[in-house]
Amino acid sequence: MLRASGIQWDLRKVDRYECYDEFDWEIQWQKEGDSLARYLVRISEMTESIKIIQQALEGIPGGPYENLEIRRFDRIKDPEWNDFEYRFISKKPSPTFELSKQELYVRVEAPKGELGIFDRRSECFPWRWKIRPPGFINLQILPQLVKRMKLADIMTILGSIDIIMGEFS
Repeated sequence: MLRASGIQWDLRKVDRYECYDEFDWEIQWQKEGDSLARYLVRISEMTESIKIIQQALEGIPGGPYENLEIRRFDRIKDPEWNDFEYRFISKKPSPTFELSKQELYVRVEAPKGELGIFDRRSECFPWRWKIRPPGFINLQILPQLVKRMKLADIMTILGSIDIIMGEFS
């Protein structure tokens, strides 16, 4: 929604998590803010994703490799599974915001926008776990988007927002 309205905002560039800053890619955006702009942003993001994947494939070193995850299935249950060698640890973790001593908010870039996860806990128990899907954020602007629109245009607008009702609770 933001990128189709002229705002160049992408958490992969803003927060610089994982290894996205090692690849040559651009934020795809349009300035019109209509359904066509949202469609064009989505299509150009797909081509930009292919560009990122091609660069990642070129960066994979040749030669033999070993899948450390497969060792988990070859062995009996063992506390060694939680050893550092067997964990999947990303190069740069997603940004985490400490809101207070017992609150935590993590956000990542999802295909439809910002996916946020909020956690409120005591010392050892999570009391509240809230997932903030991008569709919920995108749905908030719907009343303004459909003002003075024809009924036939509303279906196009809903399709360009890509609402999935299963995201909402």
